Amino acid sequence: MAVLHVFLVTLAVFGLDAVQGEIPNEIQQFVLGLLQKHDGEVMELKQEIQSLRREVSSLQRSYLKVLHELDDYKQKNVEKELVSMETATDNKIQKLDIKNPFSQNGTQSNTPHNAPGGKQLPHYAERIRKGRLVPHNMIANYPTAFSTSMSRDLSNIQNNQVLPFNIATLNIGNAFDITSGVFTPTTKGVYVLFSTITTNPGKRLEAAIVRNGHWLCNLYAGDMTFFSPGSNMAVAALEIGDKVLVRIHDKYHDDGVTIDGAFSSFSGFLLYETD
Repeated sequence: MAVLHVFLVTLAVFGLDAVQGEIPNEIQQFVLGLLQKHDGEVMELKQEIQSLRREVSSLQRSYLKVLHELDDYKQKNVEKELVSMETATDNKIQKLDIKNPFSQNGTQSNTPHNAPGGKQLPHYAERIRKGRLVPHNMIANYPTAFSTSMSRDLSNIQNNQVLPFNIATLNIGNAFDITSGVFTPTTKGVYVLFSTITTNPGKRLEAAIVRNGHWLCNLYAGDMTFFSPGSNMAVAALEIGDKVLVRIHDKYHDDGVTIDGAFSSFSGFLLYETD
């Protein structure tokens, strides 16, 4: 009976082709006779199933619409709360009688500043932006940033060779030497350093960002079929006079490897000063 039930349902919903060859012929003929006798009821069943499918599909669309409306509502409320908080913070900051904690006598700086109501604020109050206080050591007195590349492709690479990044598209602070490919910080602080090396097809190499002979991070480039860029980034606390460069990692390079100079770079910037 279970087999007959499955056959009936399958036949009613999907038609005769869906069950050909799976049920004995006698049973098929018997069931077909029943279906012909109750053809009207079968059609009603099919229509009811189709109607239920449409209702389910409609409910799914309604559910997704409600979810999107709820997300939009939440986002608008969050934006309103942020604007309200920033406005309230700005008002509190303007009302504060701020004293300079960096001066010995606690008096305010005599340097004129543009402030609401014509009040003079201490020098660090300039770092107040949209209700956010920026720590004093996050603003560099001597900003440093550089971005470099190579003027030509590099072949016949040697062990531990320093890579000659001799084109500087940016060199704020003049701390990068394009003749040697060495970055020498003039400010003590935390720096972000990034390098990309691109090799020609069929060759591989390893390189490293190095400070005073010690690795900060390694990078790998190489593919047997395509040009292959390899990149890595280091965040490091540097001292004035440190020597930072990119060089080949010892002997780990294929013979005859060629670096695509136009698609290789060495960049960095001062994140913040340290005492």
